[in-house]
Amino acid sequence: MTAWKRLRSGGHAAWCVLALVVTGGCGNQETSALHVIEPVLLATTPVPIAGSIALLAGEVTACVNETYEIRVRCVDGDGSVVGVFGREGEGPGEFETVSSLVGGRDGTVGVVDHRANRFSVFQPTGTLVTAVPIPGATLIPTPTGRFGGTVAMVGTLSSAARETRQPAGSGYLAFEIDLSSGEVLGEEESPPANVDTECERVYEGFPNPAGGWVLIACRGHLVFVSADGEATVVQSPAYFDELPGEKEVARRAEQLGALARRPRGPAVRPEWLESYRDSPKAYHMAGEIGRFDAAGRLWIATQRDHDEFSYLDVFSASDATFVGSVKVEDHMKGFDLAGSTLVVLVERATGPDGSDVLPDNAINWYDVGELVLR
Repeated sequence: MTAWKRLRSGGHAAWCVLALVVTGGCGNQETSALHVIEPVLLATTPVPIAGSIALLAGEVTACVNETYEIRVRCVDGDGSVVGVFGREGEGPGEFETVSSLVGGRDGTVGVVDHRANRFSVFQPTGTLVTAVPIPGATLIPTPTGRFGGTVAMVGTLSSAARETRQPAGSGYLAFEIDLSSGEVLGEEESPPANVDTECERVYEGFPNPAGGWVLIACRGHLVFVSADGEATVVQSPAYFDELPGEKEVARRAEQLGALARRPRGPAVRPEWLESYRDSPKAYHMAGEIGRFDAAGRLWIATQRDHDEFSYLDVFSASDATFVGSVKVEDHMKGFDLAGSTLVVLVERATGPDGSDVLPDNAINWYDVGELVLR
């Protein structure tokens, strides 16, 4: 038996030890107000610098996009490389950019290339299965869940698309593409968010498998809009105004520097960094629309802490309630769920003082199948 399989077979027992501390016993439903759970770290797999992650069916292989190489790397939890594929280009199996990744129900991986308006499906070894065009009505569309014969996606409506749609909704469009024909089978615009969320700003919107939509708003607010248009507002009890730490400020400075070095990039102003330093962080991670697990719970990647630890808030999608927070190690860059497995793409500073310009990236693997969240 491999070390990875031994870890997975013993994961629940190890998690129960922590559960005794946090909840008073395995299966005990009595929890504190925030109910923070720390699942046991099963394995860590080093990867190159990456921006998104997808956990494949089978729960032992995860794929990331290599940021600087514009390609995809798939690895197992024991560290073995399954496949490395793709390169910059416009041809089959090539990418102008890799916006996001998503796992297929049959063990494949899907790649969204928003610049090429294309969704490509690969075997994790790198064999191209199929590719279909993505309609250009949305900006940077993101898959909303695992795909099979079709893929469901959501994105922000482009300016041109907004002008043609009446009445206007919240600006997000969900659609489904047939992977055999490339035909768009249906689409749905997000409903208006006519609720008081303290700052009237919605950052992300996506369909709720339980019916209706979920909108991520300001200051830890989520708006659950039912299929009949009734809105329920929930604020995460774990949210608080938190200024970015020095490591986060350094990351933002590097991002702005990279933006300024682009040939046709915008003129970066010094006050942008100072504004970031002096402003409370947004509640959720930009670009992360949330993941639904097999129990219908919604996992949101937050920006709480984001230094030695990161946090995912979990909500019941059926009755719009907060059910707990999951604490994971390191600075989270992305995550994915499948079955009983959680994978988190993380960044770790290197060097004796943690100040190296290029930090290490890794995938942290957790068993969350027995988490007691409510």
